[in-house]
Amino acid sequence: MSIHRLRRRLSLLGRDDSGLTLIEILVAMTIFGIVSVGIAAGVTASLVNVRDSRDRETALNLAASQIDLVRSVTDVFAVNDTPTATNVVVGGVTFHISRTTNWEPFSGGDGDCGSNSAGSTLQYKRVKVTVTWDGMRNTAVPAVADTLLAPNSRINDPTKGTILVHVFGPDGTDRSGIAVNAVPTPGVTGNTAAALTVTPANTDVQGCSYILKVTPGTYDVTVTKPGYIADDNKTLGSATKTVGVAQGTSASAAFQFDNAGLYSSTLAVNAAPTPGILVPTNLDLSYLSTFGNYIRPYTASAVSLHPYGDGYTVLAGKYVDSITSSQICPALDPEAWPDKLVGSTTYSGHRPIPVTAQPGQAAPVPAQVTMGVITVVLNKANGAYINAVSQSAATASGNPGCPVTMNYTFGSKVTGSSQSVTLALPWGTWKLYQGGSSTATTNQIGNSGMTPSTGTTIVKESSNAVTFDPRVAS
Repeated sequence: MSIHRLRRRLSLLGRDDSGLTLIEILVAMTIFGIVSVGIAAGVTASLVNVRDSRDRETALNLAASQIDLVRSVTDVFAVNDTPTATNVVVGGVTFHISRTTNWEPFSGGDGDCGSNSAGSTLQYKRVKVTVTWDGMRNTAVPAVADTLLAPNSRINDPTKGTILVHVFGPDGTDRSGIAVNAVPTPGVTGNTAAALTVTPANTDVQGCSYILKVTPGTYDVTVTKPGYIADDNKTLGSATKTVGVAQGTSASAAFQFDNAGLYSSTLAVNAAPTPGILVPTNLDLSYLSTFGNYIRPYTASAVSLHPYGDGYTVLAGKYVDSITSSQICPALDPEAWPDKLVGSTTYSGHRPIPVTAQPGQAAPVPAQVTMGVITVVLNKANGAYINAVSQSAATASGNPGCPVTMNYTFGSKVTGSSQSVTLALPWGTWKLYQGGSSTATTNQIGNSGMTPSTGTTIVKESSNAVTFDPRVAS
């Protein structure tokens, strides 16, 4: 091959424009992107793991430091739950530190303020510190440290006992700052209890107070705070329970005790507005709740009651006998009356809507109390006083009956020789009387002159009794 031909061939090869195609370039870029994303994800995960490990190590150190702090406290009763978490910022990260405590009886098992069914005495206090932080990878696994605190001196004398007091509200949360005391129960034959020599501390943030080294015997334990009332609604400002203390064990006294709610009532709301409706001067109101029923005399002022979250249904009359709580008066309850069919219309009884109040506050609206209302014509010659006596179940009226006898008076109201008065009474069957005193039943009022108010149904029974029927068209 001549030099000339070789030169020409090399010149043609040098001018060749062939190279990578667009598809090849796109494929290469895609592969590079996938690899880059994987590398970036791995680097990011590694950084997150490093940061989380660093934060967890910090959290564990914070928990351990809190454990060291509580171990330095000389009085184990001063170490309690923290109501809210404490926030600490370390390295730009906010950590949340909380502490929970509980007594550990020797036989094991936790209870309110360290109590358990076995009546074991207090031995050690368990302290648990939990730390969480912002940006945790696994929020279900906080940093935790715990310890057991042993008292510096003996809590329990083996020849004596302990009273554990727990105070909480209707929502189950603890109540702090409640004064506590205990005295030997009077009237107990052979009671060996002795007066306390040290005043117990107020309840702590866990609602607990501890009465230590108590002489065995029977004690009345009382909690006190102005304006508070227990769930039995007995005494405003205090509540008492009786416990027996045995040698070498603990006794528990738990109180549901909270700032009383205030409940007012509007009477005879179902009747047409009538000026001068008379209600008994000694009328009872029954406050029904899911936890019990309570009787209070009606007054124009608000009534202080335990602030149950479900509230109270208020009925006129004595629904529960104040002496025998198992004896009730169903006639006062509209829902206790069976439905009745008149033509194509069903008549049913309905309870008033329950009213609720927050602790220490008044209910936003008064209880709407329904009653039977009638107008009667009276003669002063039969006496100036108007009195009413409840009757047992009436005949064929659907009245569910009332074994509780109620005697209500309207006072001295008859002033004219012939006078009409409008009276409001609880549901059920009644006999009305005139007489010379607030208890007189000398002259029975005939039902021939009785006229029901709009919104009230009455049934005139034999013997001049009258039944107030709460059922209305559904």
